[in-house]
Amino acid sequence: MRQSHRRRLDLIVFVSILTAGIVLVLIGVPADSLATITVALSGLYGAWTSARTTAPRDSSQAPDEGAGL
Repeated sequence: MRQSHRRRLDLIVFVSILTAGIVLVLIGVPADSLATITVALSGLYGAWTSARTTAPRDSSQAPDEGAGL
């Protein structure tokens, strides 16, 4: 995937999450519920960005199980 396409997709996801938060504020969600929702939304965004950048580990890169301290 090209870098510019990734950045555009990240922007779309970020704006979508931000819009969801704004809509929740506008419809009058209580502050304590909004704090919980904000943490959940930030977790989703963090999972989105880290899942894309984390590559699966190759078995040749795994540390030896027999190596001790």
